[in-house]
Amino acid sequence: METISITLPTFGSAVTVNLDRKKMKTCRLKVYPNQKIVLSLPQSAPDAWAESFLIEKSGWIESKLRSFQKTVGYAATKEIRNGYSIRMLGEDMIFALSQCEKECVYAEGKKIRICCKSPEDQAHVKQLFEAWWRRQAKEILQERVHVWYPIVEKYGVAMPELSIRKMKTLWGSCSVARHVITFNFYLIKARTPYIDYVVLHELVHFLYPNHSKQFYAFLSNYMPDWKERKLVLDQEVVHEL
Repeated sequence: METISITLPTFGSAVTVNLDRKKMKTCRLKVYPNQKIVLSLPQSAPDAWAESFLIEKSGWIESKLRSFQKTVGYAATKEIRNGYSIRMLGEDMIFALSQCEKECVYAEGKKIRICCKSPEDQAHVKQLFEAWWRRQAKEILQERVHVWYPIVEKYGVAMPELSIRKMKTLWGSCSVARHVITFNFYLIKARTPYIDYVVLHELVHFLYPNHSKQFYAFLSNYMPDWKERKLVLDQEVVHEL
């Protein structure tokens, strides 16, 4: 992917921005929690224009980077240790590890308690946690599917099966042939309104398998603010533990 570097006002250092050229008439600038910056722009836009636009928006870019730096460990954590955090349904949950013979994982208030024989064994701790997280994801997402399912049920769509899988780029996918919806393992980091966008999006695919005008018209009828929900979801939730 094409890149361009700009210097931020008070950071005093250069940052790299990925240029994603598409068939589009306007541009879209995104700053992600993992510090990645992407400018989507028309294929014909000159590099000089892109650089000028980014310099104009450098203050905004810097403010977003600073806000995400304050929450390092909340949206994504590669280690599970006492005091480290992860988001669940939009809330910051703190890990509390303890040594015990009977291994278990459970939520208690704003804490996720992990009891295991070897708390220092990160591989084992992560295995225990991910098994628990997967069960929570299945339960939460099943409940949200039941909430939105009546919208497509009246058109003769049977209740789909659910699958939970780690995905790098998709929040969900729908297999009409197998009648299965696969949700991203990390989706339950998001708050319920943003989860609901993915749930309804995938359910509507049983009526409209592709992203046609009819698909988006149907989606917009039942969720007029789906674009705003998608934008928040893409910007604030990281596909990474």
